[in-house]
Amino acid sequence: MKSSVLIVEQDETIRKIVQKSLNGYDCEVISVDDLARGVHLLNDLKSIRGIILDYNFLKSTIDEILAEIRDVDQERFIILVGHATVDQVIECIKHGADDFIEKPFDSLENFKRTLHEYLSRPTSAQAKSDWEEREQPFLQHQLIGKSKSIIELKKAIYKVAPLNSTVLILGETGTGKEVVARMIHELSPQKNENFVAVHCGGIPDTLLESNLFGHEKGSFTGAYRTQKGYFESADRGTIFLDEIGDTTPSFQVKLLRILQEKEFRRIGGAEVLTSHARVIAATNRNLKELVKKGEFREDLYYRLNVITLVVGSLRVRVEDIELLIHHFVNYYSKKHNHLGVYLKPETIEILKRQPWKGNVRELENVIERLVALSDSDWIGPAELPDEYLQPFQGDPLSASNPQLLPYAEAKNSFEREYVRQLLLSVDGNVSQAAKIAQMPRQNLHLKIKKHGLRGKMHVSHAESIC
Repeated sequence: MKSSVLIVEQDETIRKIVQKSLNGYDCEVISVDDLARGVHLLNDLKSIRGIILDYNFLKSTIDEILAEIRDVDQERFIILVGHATVDQVIECIKHGADDFIEKPFDSLENFKRTLHEYLSRPTSAQAKSDWEEREQPFLQHQLIGKSKSIIELKKAIYKVAPLNSTVLILGETGTGKEVVARMIHELSPQKNENFVAVHCGGIPDTLLESNLFGHEKGSFTGAYRTQKGYFESADRGTIFLDEIGDTTPSFQVKLLRILQEKEFRRIGGAEVLTSHARVIAATNRNLKELVKKGEFREDLYYRLNVITLVVGSLRVRVEDIELLIHHFVNYYSKKHNHLGVYLKPETIEILKRQPWKGNVRELENVIERLVALSDSDWIGPAELPDEYLQPFQGDPLSASNPQLLPYAEAKNSFEREYVRQLLLSVDGNVSQAAKIAQMPRQNLHLKIKKHGLRGKMHVSHAESIC
């Protein structure tokens, strides 16, 4: 089926310009001047690749209309055209628009390039492999994973990176918020400028203020010379304020000024200095709740919360764990000069079932420890720290789990977990496992097959020839 592009525009001249820009593409152009008609076509025609929409149609219902368009098909691109302030453009992007082009078009060539970018954009079926290829230059600062949440987060990073707006990154400790911040910087026009990361948690106000804004010689005891702050050092680059939720309201007032006015003074200084650094903030705390409690300034919250990105915990993207394991094994085997080291499949299986309260950072630390301390090339379950071999609270068989299952389901769940743990304890040796369980080897094989464990356990070579 031939793809098509829908133009929903009141101005006939603009419609003709857009239509002319699409000449040469193997797609049909559908042009209407009524929003209701346009939405109707979106519902009826599955061939529509994207919509070019007059911003005037949105008015006060930006979120509703863009949500309705997105609900029909997540794959379609949405390009808005019209007049809008920077804040209005950001609002549109937050609600699902892919791009905003100002009228009148200053350059038809630029407009054509924009259209080409979206018409050439891969579909979600191609996206997973494409992301890896696009990110190869940024291997040191990249998000590892192919889960839906990571793919969507990567798309959002590519979308917000070219903007100069403040970004707020939310996520639990260890999820990779700084990695996201660095990716945004490296994909932005400021990529060749400084990236300065500042941890705001647990630092006294005076020291934090001195670090960020600098101080003049003699402004306080120990100030033996004038010192530039991080905002001066970052200048036109990016400053990353980690754990912003841990700052005090008194400090937040000073931070608000530089966000609003781009101006600040060094401690003890009279000269007004400026910084054009892009601010990216992050926190693992609920800022809305802190605002309600009076622990975080509401005006600062709204100033930071221009664009919000959320980094999911490892618990909600279990399918990424094995990819992360292979990535860290490869990295730390090179770092510790222990090439050719691998984790046994049963070791990986145990790690995939952990709750990972410390998220990616905890997983990384475990893998580094395993690689650095292992005396063999194949790391088995016995080399895992003891705490990772114990049942955890989220385990369906844990006594602390209050959820009760029907008897038949609970019995089946217990049997599967018993057989799984049994095989892990003997590195997949079925004969040895049968002896421990005091059951015929044939019966154990049937239970392994019943619960689909053979492929996952990868029994040892010795057992496979028994």
